[in-house]
Amino acid sequence: MNMKKIIFDNGFRVILNPLPYLRSCSMGIWIGSGSRFETAETSGLSHFIEHMLFKGTDTLSARDIAEITDETGGSLNAYTTKEYTCIYARSLTRHIEKLFSVIGEMITEPLLKESDIELEKGVVTEELLSYEDSSEDLCIDTFYENFWKSDMLGRNIVGKRENILSFDEKMMREHMKKFYVPERMVCVFSGNFNEDDVLKLCEKYFGKLLNTNNPITAGAAQPHRFVKCVGKRFEQNIVTLGFPGIASSDKRLHACNYACAVLGGTGSSRLFQRIREELGLVYSIDAFNTAYLHSGAVCIMMGLSHTNEERAICEVLRLMREFPDTLTKAEFERIKEQTEAAAVMSLESPGTAAARLARGELLSFEAVTDDEYLNRLSSVTFEEFSDMAHTLFDTKDISLCVTGKVKTQKFYRELLAR
Repeated sequence: MNMKKIIFDNGFRVILNPLPYLRSCSMGIWIGSGSRFETAETSGLSHFIEHMLFKGTDTLSARDIAEITDETGGSLNAYTTKEYTCIYARSLTRHIEKLFSVIGEMITEPLLKESDIELEKGVVTEELLSYEDSSEDLCIDTFYENFWKSDMLGRNIVGKRENILSFDEKMMREHMKKFYVPERMVCVFSGNFNEDDVLKLCEKYFGKLLNTNNPITAGAAQPHRFVKCVGKRFEQNIVTLGFPGIASSDKRLHACNYACAVLGGTGSSRLFQRIREELGLVYSIDAFNTAYLHSGAVCIMMGLSHTNEERAICEVLRLMREFPDTLTKAEFERIKEQTEAAAVMSLESPGTAAARLARGELLSFEAVTDDEYLNRLSSVTFEEFSDMAHTLFDTKDISLCVTGKVKTQKFYRELLAR
């Protein structure tokens, strides 16, 4: 049985990914409402609304939502990213209607009661504080904020405390009226389900929504070079080095991911073997590309003692400079096999498969089959991989963010200039 895409007259899209050998189904709604599409005044609102959806509907209380989820033996959750919000669930096949009906009501009939909003402000503020107490979260959020400082893509998903405290029902309903629209929605069912039944459910809750001609659009966020130090009393410093990367729709994305993995994404990578295994300078080190619509950032993040910073940063820069001209086919074949194996195993999870299909369809109108996705991974050549390494790793265009027991900006600037 093959994946199928259905587009309703109002633009609402449904992806059906039948896996009849299962006895359960993963399902969810992906909505083009994320921090990237907010303003300075509404920053954090998408995430706050995600919280409020669980506070009840016109017919269901927050307790009802929790009890229905538990009595079906399923799971129900949500998350917000820079580009979308997702409400997702998994249940036994016989409970699809009951659990999906909860999702449908949460999205189309949220209660958004002022007393609940005031209560949730405390919860979300605590969540913000937890991020600020995490050296890794604080470092990467600060990096993006300065890297894309002139674009909302750089903003924190949770928002600032003053924004959170200003949210009210009117703001939320106006936001949902603009962004919770069929042309910005994708629904996915992945697992064992009856096609006619799930399409009737989608029609019931989303078929009558009005198309407002507000599709997802985004320009390229302009990257900026910077050095930023955030002093905090952490036991370990976090250092993030970064530079412009590859966007999510770029055909070179897989080659980019391979290059990052060989440099620092696995246990056999050059950075891990040299900086941790041979020199013992770090506890963790990783290289990755964060891809968004028309924008991307390649980052190298490491956790280490402030006393090891200078030597570790210098060694990372040295490895980066020599990396493009010293690549081997053995490294390429190893990471290619590892990536393909990881992809195959992850796609055996119906929830992971659903999320991949939804992201592709929502952001690029391209929900490719598992076979096509794996074919794209395997079709990357060594020449493409090498070209990407030469394109990406230019230490002259590098930015740096440090959190913890930091030194002066001058120190880090001189370090990068060596």
